Amino acid sequence: MTVLRATLVLIALGASIARGDVVTSLSGPELLVTGDSAPNAIAITPAVGGIAVTGFDGTLVDGGSASVTFTGVQRLSVKLMQADDRVLVSQVTLAGSLYVGVGKGNDSVELDQVFAGAVRIQTSKGYDAVRIFGPSRFDSLTVQLGTGADLLVVQAVDVGGDLTAIAGGDDDDVSIAGVTVYHDLDVHLGNGDDFLSVGDVAIGDDTHLAGDDDDVLVLYGYLWFEDELDIDGFGIDDWWWW
Repeated sequence: MTVLRATLVLIALGASIARGDVVTSLSGPELLVTGDSAPNAIAITPAVGGIAVTGFDGTLVDGGSASVTFTGVQRLSVKLMQADDRVLVSQVTLAGSLYVGVGKGNDSVELDQVFAGAVRIQTSKGYDAVRIFGPSRFDSLTVQLGTGADLLVVQAVDVGGDLTAIAGGDDDDVSIAGVTVYHDLDVHLGNGDDFLSVGDVAIGDDTHLAGDDDDVLVLYGYLWFEDELDIDGFGIDDWWWW
């Protein structure tokens, strides 16, 4: 019995100190941040001469608790795995692209005051929240939500090219507000009872908003659609304009 109790204590201690650990690598101008199977929580923010990757809520970066700083970063890719992950990219300027991908789990991705080239965010299974706040500017923006009841908020953002948002299964809530898009706005809602609101926007080219009879569309405030406005699939009683 003594040996058994000792073994159980060791197992419990091992479980209590287990932490997520993200690994960073810099290849030329591209910084890659890769997570593990534990919950990862990271913030990517400005640092003297570059940007810093910081773990919080116990997440380690390259095995340590201190921030890791990089210079000369022009492109950024964040790839996290399963578990409930959180990513914050704040006040960062990139000459090139930004990619954030999260796996299974209830994940949170937030971009706040970010300037970058082509931006792509992709989620997987779980209840995910993607929030993009301004003032931010991108060459293009693509958000693809996975299965699960997800939230997408895009607010006070300028997009030099196309803005594309694709929702997955289950009940999703998509809000696009205070946004200028210089080319196309394309929103596709997936299965489930979805809600889409679009307000105070200026779209320089075509706009395509696609849903089905179970979805609700609200258009409000200042709306400028330079070319074609195509509203497809919503029931006649399921969308409003004011």
